[in-house]
Amino acid sequence: MHSYAPHDFSELARLAPAGFSAVLRVRRGRAAHIENCYAQSWRDTYARKSYFLRDPAIGWALSHDGVACWDSLAARDPNGVIADAQAHGLCHGITAATGDAETRSFCGLARADRPFTAAERDLALAIIARLHAGAPGAIELTAAQREALRLMASGERHARAAGIIGISASALKARLKSARAALGARTTAEAVHAAQMRGMI
Repeated sequence: MHSYAPHDFSELARLAPAGFSAVLRVRRGRAAHIENCYAQSWRDTYARKSYFLRDPAIGWALSHDGVACWDSLAARDPNGVIADAQAHGLCHGITAATGDAETRSFCGLARADRPFTAAERDLALAIIARLHAGAPGAIELTAAQREALRLMASGERHARAAGIIGISASALKARLKSARAALGARTTAEAVHAAQMRGMI
């Protein structure tokens, strides 16, 4: 599916028991890979409130290398993203970022129990640097999977989308399921977003 080492993501999960989100090799507004392991309630809130556009940690990550504690970014957070994250149990967070002016990779990591140690911050940066330096990994979707995702992105319901392309609703659902698996997405909405971020649909 992709060439990123699963143990790197496992190591990030161990570092961040409250969750993490790694966005790898962003170029021209598109990511080669996104690994989001935050709780679904936070993911839903983040999407519903369009925090991606206003998150001070992402703004910082797009123009800095290193590690920033979320508390240090609070002055850049007029929309209350960090306070909302804390209300969702992401009490102590960091963002690790690396790259150059054309291609960036970054990862937000959170804990509920205590701040990250200096060694943990260094390890997070080393992992994101390793992931950034690695091959971007090709995620392949078939033409049929891309078509199914495009129809979902346009707001079609399963039955109507299946009728448009001349297949059964169960066949459409099978295509969407395989597309979710290829993209590492839990839901069709996440798969649509991931495919859009990669320029696949």
